[in-house]
Amino acid sequence: MLPDWWPKKVLTGPDNLTGGINEPPLKKRSAEADVNLRSEAEAPFRSLRLVFYGFNTVSATVAFVITMTQLAGALGHAPNALPLNDVVQGIGIDVAAIVIFSLLLRGDLKARDKQIARMTREERLGQLQLELANKKVMRLTQLRSFSRVVIAAGTPAQVAEAVASAEPYKEELIKRGVLVVPLPCFDDPNAQASISQSPLEKEDLRWKATPLRQNEWRDWFVEQMALANAKPDRGLYMGLRLDGRVRASGVGPPPWARFVAELAPVEGMWKGLGDGFDGAV
Repeated sequence: MLPDWWPKKVLTGPDNLTGGINEPPLKKRSAEADVNLRSEAEAPFRSLRLVFYGFNTVSATVAFVITMTQLAGALGHAPNALPLNDVVQGIGIDVAAIVIFSLLLRGDLKARDKQIARMTREERLGQLQLELANKKVMRLTQLRSFSRVVIAAGTPAQVAEAVASAEPYKEELIKRGVLVVPLPCFDDPNAQASISQSPLEKEDLRWKATPLRQNEWRDWFVEQMALANAKPDRGLYMGLRLDGRVRASGVGPPPWARFVAELAPVEGMWKGLGDGFDGAV
């Protein structure tokens, strides 16, 4: 029987056991809209800051142009021209305002672009499919608010080692909603024999899930490695928050003991207390 906190809605389809999903693909516009909404929620005052910085940059630029005409009049000793010292002081103020607000605007725009790029990658990760121990096929997005997915990627040997190192913490990790996804997506040319994963058992429902279409998972990790200039020599891990955002990633096996220490339980008297404290993004 599924626990109360486990999502009841699952993807269905005639080829559901092999990863096929009888569901129309998400429209590009709706995915972009979702990313924009999440961006606004994460940085609610950024739009106001962009308007403020942009308005002041334009205002300072207009003032600079006007002051330059006054400078021409002061240098030409035109009638009723402002004193040259006042004009030069005004030019200095305008230039300083243009530089300051332009830098602030540029910094916020870069931060927004970086944030949207990260959220877009997280949305793409959320569309990847996995199979639970009860043979239900789901997307990662459907596990949001229900489980903290931890992906252990690497060669079969590295993944097996990462999963084995989690066993001493299994009970505590399950209490914290951690769902382990072993992802042996990289080949080991030095391996003497292939290591096969054991099939999921009924008791693995809240503990492990099998990634489907592993080439899509691999492509996502390869892209991440290129951005981070990382190599899968010792394996990789990535842990997600309850809201689907990446909270931890690195090289080697996941730090299970640290996860137990940092994450709040998803059941009992502490349920919901630590939902907003999954860690920095």
